[in-house]
Amino acid sequence: MLESFLFSANTIIPILLVTVLGGLLKKFKFLDDNFFSQSEKFVFKVALPAMLFIEISTADGAEIFDGAFIGFCVVGIIVSFIIPCLIVPLIIKQNDKRGAFIQGVYRSNFAILGVTLADNMFGDEGVQQIAMVLPFAIVLFNFFAVTILSIFGPAEKKLSPMQLVKVLAKNIFTNPLIISVVLALPFLLFEISLPKFINTSLVYLKNSTMPLSLLALGASFSFDSLKSRFGLAISATVCKTVVLPAIMLAAAILLGYRGPQLGVVLILFGGPAAVSSYIMAKNMESDYELAGQILLFTTLLCTFTLFGAIFLLKYFALI
Repeated sequence: MLESFLFSANTIIPILLVTVLGGLLKKFKFLDDNFFSQSEKFVFKVALPAMLFIEISTADGAEIFDGAFIGFCVVGIIVSFIIPCLIVPLIIKQNDKRGAFIQGVYRSNFAILGVTLADNMFGDEGVQQIAMVLPFAIVLFNFFAVTILSIFGPAEKKLSPMQLVKVLAKNIFTNPLIISVVLALPFLLFEISLPKFINTSLVYLKNSTMPLSLLALGASFSFDSLKSRFGLAISATVCKTVVLPAIMLAAAILLGYRGPQLGVVLILFGGPAAVSSYIMAKNMESDYELAGQILLFTTLLCTFTLFGAIFLLKYFALI
């Protein structure tokens, strides 16, 4: 039991401490909003793509690529989107809240927080497993987000089928994370080695991903947003951090997944809502305040739910 507790603590507590530090640095004005804004931009467009590129390009393709597991994750994302789409409109009557709620339930902060968790839990093997699933998750997350926010958005924000295709294509083909994975695939498939100076440079960038992203995440917290929509935010948070991961973990265990792959399932379906869900809700005139509250609540609650899930999986020797 002690071993399981220490494993869980060593996975979650470093993330929590650096995230809290980001909030404190902003609160005491040691660093300003511009620094954190630029850090988020740097991580998304430079550091995280560098991490994914080096992890995939230097991996053993035959060892990490598992089409059945990727298929399981893809089906899981689709199901976690479709079920809320069928249920939420029956319960929530305001269109703008429907889109924000559904997005908060199915879409996770898989790219940034997920990579950090996988690295803490399993090292490079975990990051490589995340990297193989990540392109498919990003495409589906973006596709479903644009679709649902358009369907439940104001009339002037609704997209025609052609506009929807154009937006989705732009989001996919200009996404730095997808581009980095595509560029890395030839190095993986043909076992091409990078020159040492390039490899070292990419490692430097890779190592900046986690601290900068966690500091920016901590700085983004705003407890002022908890003034309204409490019930809906809590409902979405419980669905996101308790119900969904419990169902998907049970399915994965029954199908025989263990170790890093089971960890990826936990991270993919049990992680907090994506930061971009708030940004997209605001841009498409959905209820961005509800989206922000779901983001905040899921991030806070995940500290406990992920710790508990990791502890149990480790205790029962599943990871």
